[in-house]
Amino acid sequence: MEGFKEQYQQELIYQEIKSNKRTLKSFIWFLLAVAFIWLLTVTGFFEVDKQLTTIAFLSNVVLFIPAFFIFIRSDLTRAWIKYFLLTLICVVSGVIASFLSFHAVFAYVIPLLFAMQYRRRSTIWFAFAVNTVTMLISSLASFFYGLCDLNILLQSQHVRSWYLEQMAGGALQIPFNENPIFIIVVFEVFPRSIIMFVFSVMMQYMVVSSNEDAYRIAQLTYLKGTDAKTKVFNQNKYEEMAAEYYPSIEEISVLFWDLNNLKMINDKLGHSMGDLAIEKFSYALASQASNRCRVYRIGGDEFLMIIDNPEQGESERVIRFVQEKLNADHGEVEISISSAVGFALGSGADLSDVVKRADAYMYENKRRSKEGRR
Repeated sequence: MEGFKEQYQQELIYQEIKSNKRTLKSFIWFLLAVAFIWLLTVTGFFEVDKQLTTIAFLSNVVLFIPAFFIFIRSDLTRAWIKYFLLTLICVVSGVIASFLSFHAVFAYVIPLLFAMQYRRRSTIWFAFAVNTVTMLISSLASFFYGLCDLNILLQSQHVRSWYLEQMAGGALQIPFNENPIFIIVVFEVFPRSIIMFVFSVMMQYMVVSSNEDAYRIAQLTYLKGTDAKTKVFNQNKYEEMAAEYYPSIEEISVLFWDLNNLKMINDKLGHSMGDLAIEKFSYALASQASNRCRVYRIGGDEFLMIIDNPEQGESERVIRFVQEKLNADHGEVEISISSAVGFALGSGADLSDVVKRADAYMYENKRRSKEGRR
């Protein structure tokens, strides 16, 4: 199953790139949401301190700049990018919570949601740890400089300093706690951290379950489309690609391969040696496989190689390479391995006709080869 594991690892890398792009796009939506709140505030729709909202909005704009440069300049496969983006999201959430206080308590959950899409436990716990630190800092900052929670009861929009001034003037006779930092840490940050911890555990279970399901589905998909003996694509995969993929390809080159003397190998050396000959032959073909060149086993010793939009002379180069590889490496097979091949060019929409022409050329090649040995 080495082929499957390699494909699965490639898929994980592809999924991480997609997750990084989704995070950046979600960042933009987050910024637009804050911009919308800021516009409603400066126009008087929300009775919230305009200066605080403006500071929160501009801070997020500044924080978005490095994320934007990462999107256009960096290799999104780098492992550090997701941790940098998650840290940035935690800081953004902290900024929002610092200035808008009780209006944005939900912002602490956002980094965990961003982390969950990477489907790795390490990213969730990284987001939890950074989020806890930013929550502590933002809680302290919001107490001294953000919107005071008393505004909920008093229908006001003031910060803590305003209430202290009113107390000093005798307008309010409500004593303030003399040790606010301890109260904030113990009765605000600690309970919220516990809630976030529970969220993180739940998300971890969901990620583990999702990964296990994805692995099983990927494995079944791989087995469905892969020949068990040779590890190249099988007839099922060929039919699927013929129906869904190749009709959209402008030009294809079809190489129809047939292993020579398989019956003789089976009769003289046994079927195990015949199987080994087929495996060696398929390895030679698979060595030329790429994103544009796919190999299918469509019969016992018959293989198709289909090249998307081939370069000039590419089919001939592939044929020479495979033949040289077979001549140079017999391995455990005690007789030489050779093959007959025919190729044809055409449109992907006419795949069936192109395959028939390649098949006919292959049999013509086999006939001439037999006549040459007489």
